[in-house]
Amino acid sequence: MCGKMVEYKKLISNFSWQEAYNFLGIHEYRSTNIYDIIYNKTINSNGSAAIRVDSKWEKQILSWDELLNKSSRLANYLKSHGVNKGDVVPVLASKKLEQLIIMLAVWKIGAVYQPLFTAFGPKAIEIRTNDVKPKVFFAQQDQCEKLKEIRTLSNNIITFPDKCSNTISFDEATSIDKLNRSSPIGMNDQIVLLYTSGTTGLPKGAMINKRLLLNTYVYMKYGIGLSDNDVFFNGADPGWAYGLYYGLLGPLLFGKTVYMFDAPFNPETTLQFLEEFKVTNFAFAPTAYRLIMGSINDPKKYNIKLSKASSAGEPLNPEVIRWFMKYFGIPIKDHYGQTEVGMVVYNGWGYEAELKIGSAGLPAPGYEVTVIGENNDEGIIAVNSRSEGFQFMGYLNAPEKTKSVFVNEWYLTGDVAKLDSERYFWFTGRSDDVVKVSGYRIGPFEVESVLIEHPAVLEAAVVGIEDKIRGHILKAFVVLKNGYVGDNKLKNELINFVKTRYSKHVHLEEIEFVESLPKTESGKIQRFKLKDINKAKEEFKANA
Repeated sequence: MCGKMVEYKKLISNFSWQEAYNFLGIHEYRSTNIYDIIYNKTINSNGSAAIRVDSKWEKQILSWDELLNKSSRLANYLKSHGVNKGDVVPVLASKKLEQLIIMLAVWKIGAVYQPLFTAFGPKAIEIRTNDVKPKVFFAQQDQCEKLKEIRTLSNNIITFPDKCSNTISFDEATSIDKLNRSSPIGMNDQIVLLYTSGTTGLPKGAMINKRLLLNTYVYMKYGIGLSDNDVFFNGADPGWAYGLYYGLLGPLLFGKTVYMFDAPFNPETTLQFLEEFKVTNFAFAPTAYRLIMGSINDPKKYNIKLSKASSAGEPLNPEVIRWFMKYFGIPIKDHYGQTEVGMVVYNGWGYEAELKIGSAGLPAPGYEVTVIGENNDEGIIAVNSRSEGFQFMGYLNAPEKTKSVFVNEWYLTGDVAKLDSERYFWFTGRSDDVVKVSGYRIGPFEVESVLIEHPAVLEAAVVGIEDKIRGHILKAFVVLKNGYVGDNKLKNELINFVKTRYSKHVHLEEIEFVESLPKTESGKIQRFKLKDINKAKEEFKANA
């Protein structure tokens, strides 16, 4: 998969999407089914399709033959129960082997796979199944109580590993004859529905087409740098884009074993998992890496075999990268993308390029990515939709929302970055997080990255607070490491630390110590919630 490393500039100038088509064994104008692509890749494979480990360290193994056979049987069940090409099939599960079987079955009949995160309550699930009422709904057994309150669901609910009252068991649904013929799926046909949450309004359903396969190929090869002898583990939850695209689909397309660690995140057990399975190539969210850095006292006690580590979801603080290099001998390479467009900017493991710590990296092969703003080197990150690998079809039942994220052929991510002279991207924050302080534009991530260098700080989130004189001042919400006390002395120490290490014009004037930071289910810090909390406190003080 990865031979001799090519220099980035040479790769970009010579890259053709035909490379991805050739690897996948498909033609741009022929409607090849994803099931058949994976079947052809793995029919002679001897290894395991997936290995799942639960919180008790009990192991389940799914062979390639089981995956292909059971998904083909399940496809026949879905088809016989009225699920047709284009229909949406939701799956409410954490990290279960059944997800892989369902995913391939759904795609074999040309239907649309919709992952749902198990932390969702009944209302959140109802919102995400309201646009299109599903004909069939899948859920793991411990989620059954939630389903009783959801009005949008049909009576055809399949649960696993065992059935609940008034549901159908997974074994029953996979016990019928196999579906022999797959439905044709064109490159512009939808295959995934994923709801994304913004700072305002209800979540919107992002429709993703089969060009996701092209994006996934490029990222797994050039971003992740997946090689033949790699043991690859993506710790992200498959209920979200990064875990689904590059934790499930990515390894399958490359004929690699999918590893699932179905347990609550814990820094110690994560490193134990890496050690146990001799993982060489690891991908996870920045939150996980920060917590590993902040809570592992003796990292050298783990016999870690990593040669590549990648981070995605939000920017990774430079201090975390340096810590990882110190104790594990390799950097964590930061990668940037979105549910809508996949990974499009990164410090790739699959080519030679200078690593600038703190930068999101360079545009992915095959993609045109820039910034759109008041000048040519700072603004909102924009992706050209004319790329062969552009997978976003728009938001379901939301044409105005879809229209608002495009300027001509450019898709606007809403994330703000600066470009340096070599066109490296430097993330500064969401467009609604960047603030002006005394005329200077400041992104919260820059200040957070300084704070996390202080030995007392585990995590930090910075927001702009309105100020009559300077426009805004900055306030930091800080989570401390164990053993530190959040008193006024430490507050002043942290404020001076930022002034000394970053800049005096920043005006970090307030610090509030908190137990935890509000985050999305995929681990991104929700700064807008901190703004709302702070505003409510100020209004209470004013009215007291």
